Amino acid sequence: MIQNLCNIIEEENFDTFYKATIIEASQLPRFDHLSSNTEILGIINSLPESFQAMVVPFLREKFNINAGTRLNNGNINWEPKISFPLVPQDAAIQNLLNTYNNKEVVLFVSRVTHSYLYGTSAQPLTFTFDELHATNPTGIKGYTLNMQGRSYGPAVYFAGRETEFPVVNRGLAFQLAGSL
Repeated sequence: MIQNLCNIIEEENFDTFYKATIIEASQLPRFDHLSSNTEILGIINSLPESFQAMVVPFLREKFNINAGTRLNNGNINWEPKISFPLVPQDAAIQNLLNTYNNKEVVLFVSRVTHSYLYGTSAQPLTFTFDELHATNPTGIKGYTLNMQGRSYGPAVYFAGRETEFPVVNRGLAFQLAGSL
């Protein structure tokens, strides 16, 4: 069957990711790519205020989200790789990033019209970071946050406005966010 596709440019096509919520996976109840969206949102939206998580706004056009697939022994594996800068360089931010370094996380990235969850508590992403030094005085100086992993299912897609995701609006973040 021949499928006739067309690219339609509308305002919502310009909607792009603008923030990420990084949640430490070790404290989450178990869920995977087969769990229902309702169940996953219930888990994420019922996290206590004391839960270990960060909300990081993206710098415009300075993030990379790659969620490719790989065939492995006849099975399809999804291999998300996400990276983005966090500025400025700061001792308190670096100390916070050190607490997440090489830990397992899930990543909730938001657009205005929808969101994606990369990783699950059963198959989380691994968080790492690198120092980011500019080669010129006007370049970006800070950190590059990296998350990658492998799962049996794709990222979980949540249609709807951000108001439907209380965890994002509640401001789950590290305690230093107010002073930055």
